[in-house]
Amino acid sequence: MGELDMNFGELRDKHEIIRKYVDNLNRLRELAARRGQISEGEFNNYLIRHYFHNNNIINYIFDKHTSRILLKTVIERKKKIINFIFLLLTLFVVFSYKHEVSTVVLRNIQTFIYPGMRFWRKATVPIIANYPALSEYYDESCLLTNPYFQVENLNCDPCADVANVLDFTGLDPGVAVHYPYIFHTQKDAVDLATLQALYERHRAVFAKDAYKLQSTDGAIRNLDDMFRVFANVSGRTSAGGGSGSTSPESHTVWRCNRMEPARLLRRLFPRPARLPATGVSLERYLLIDTPQAPLYSIPDAECANMFVIQGSGSRTFLLRPTQECRHRCRTLSVRLPPHYGLIYNWWYWRPVSLPEYAAKVPSISYVGSYC
Repeated sequence: MGELDMNFGELRDKHEIIRKYVDNLNRLRELAARRGQISEGEFNNYLIRHYFHNNNIINYIFDKHTSRILLKTVIERKKKIINFIFLLLTLFVVFSYKHEVSTVVLRNIQTFIYPGMRFWRKATVPIIANYPALSEYYDESCLLTNPYFQVENLNCDPCADVANVLDFTGLDPGVAVHYPYIFHTQKDAVDLATLQALYERHRAVFAKDAYKLQSTDGAIRNLDDMFRVFANVSGRTSAGGGSGSTSPESHTVWRCNRMEPARLLRRLFPRPARLPATGVSLERYLLIDTPQAPLYSIPDAECANMFVIQGSGSRTFLLRPTQECRHRCRTLSVRLPPHYGLIYNWWYWRPVSLPEYAAKVPSISYVGSYC
């Protein structure tokens, strides 16, 4: 203890005593790490178990110096606390919805919403400071989707009499159409080589703001893996090996909801003339599939009016009516070749993408929405 200053007699008030105690505690932590090779986490765990267990912790929590150390220790040691709080909030919402008391609850807490949000922002500052990666969820419009959500008394007239998905390439873009149709986008094809060239030129932007992938292929964990795997698939297919000699058929989702990568992708997929000049959502998806990738559902975007543009390859889209309109509307099917786009509304249809039987090249589908 020779390296620690244990003289508390000359200190005048409790704040100086606490400050001196914290300084010595930090020195002891450094001494334990240097001489005993005790990590900071082990030291903090020991402190919490054997010191605060038999003392009044409330007195220490409200001191700004020790509360900062204690909060950091609890966050680092108990990462599951955040998940537990989120689970409690989810259960509360589900319980309120199930027992039809959400309206009553909201009516009584209106005056506390904005003060509560201000308190919550200040309370989460230490968490964000220690875990800055959590800030990426700021761009999420919905963190948890309710799979059982349904609209009561939804008007199904817009889909009731629809029997086919028509080609409206020659129709005036200003004419409003409220049911699914396809159209020629009059643009160049976008294959894997074109997409990879854009990625290589702007690697820093995509690595920062659009780096997340979801794939059924375990070998694809990032964008570099995806281009490497698909280069092998394309090479073997062009060599005449056929689908039997390629890697397993896979489906990959590349999601983008940031401004900079969205502008770059717009160079390859310019906004079709049929879409409104304003109201196009920032969120978009690239669905990249091997030639015979298994069926999958098209993800829902922020706005209800969806568009799918086929960059390369071809897929068959099965438009199934939603649960609310299944009793009045029928299932539709349409093949989407390259250079073509599909427009539909997810209030009435939830499409499933199916592989083409004779497909030989990977498929790239560009998905977005507009309000």
